[in-house]
Parts: sequence; C-alpha cells; structure tokens
Amino acid sequence: MRDSDEIKAQYDSGRLEMEKYILVVLFLVQQRWGYIISKELAEGQITTKQWLMMIVMANAFQNPPSMQDVADAMSTTHQNVKQLATRLEARGFLNIERDPDNKRILRLKVTKECLEYWEKRRPEDVKSIKSLFHGLENNEIKELFTIMAKLETISEKLYQEAKN
Repeated sequence: MRDSDEIKAQYDSGRLEMEKYILVVLFLVQQRWGYIISKELAEGQITTKQWLMMIVMANAFQNPPSMQDVADAMSTTHQNVKQLATRLEARGFLNIERDPDNKRILRLKVTKECLEYWEKRRPEDVKSIKSLFHGLENNEIKELFTIMAKLETISEKLYQEAKN
C-alpha cells in the first residue's frame, strides 16, 4: 500500500506542476492575443474590451440585453459595461435605450453601422483567427474546444462562488 501512496503523491506532484504551467500559459496567451487583437483593431479605434463586449452581445443574447445582463455574461461590473457602451454609442455602434416595460433598465442595441463595420472586417478577422491557431490540427482544435468548454464551466462556478 505504501508504494501506491508514493506513486499517487508523485503523480499529484507532477499534475500540480502541469496545472501551474497551464495556468501561466493561459495568462500569457491571453496577454499576447490581447496585444495582437489590439493592434488589429487600432485602425477602427476599438479596444479589445469593446470588441469582446460586442462579441458577447452578438452571441449570448437573442434580444437586446440590459447592461447588467452583459456585465454578468462578461464577468465584470455594470459600471465597466456602461463605460464601454457609452464609448461604443459615441462611435455609432450601439444605442443605449430605456426598457419600455421598466424605465430603470437600460438596454443595449447594436446598430446597423456596427453590423456593417464587422461585415466589412470579416475577411481580415477570419485570416487573423486562423493565424492564432495556425499549426494545430483539426483533432487538436476539437480537443482544445472540449477542454476550454470544461474550463469555462469550472471557472464560471468558481467565479460565482467567489462573488457570494
């Protein structure tokens, strides 16, 4: 029994080192990709946070979301979303409108100009995304997708626990 405990301890130790490495690499990749994306969006004067907010709005909601809905989806504060939304509204990319049923709620509606801007950028964006994953085989992308989905679920649970 002692041998199996020793083997388990060695495995756990090796796993912990790999987990530490993965954690650091995820942060480094995020930093590097943030830099790359910022450079690509600079011409349009869009920040990576604004870009992320628009992606979340386009993919996470069927109807115009409230600022709080977007804040929850992005794991950020209502105040941060309001700052981003105000700047995007000034650019003509979205409208901030009062909810007709509850005047206290502000809803974010993407504009036609915003949709046209992203449609025009589409070929560039496809090329950029492909470059970020260049060198990975299709099966590796599928495996990474599955792993990232699991990590997202775990992180959401831990984030909610930390908030409470």
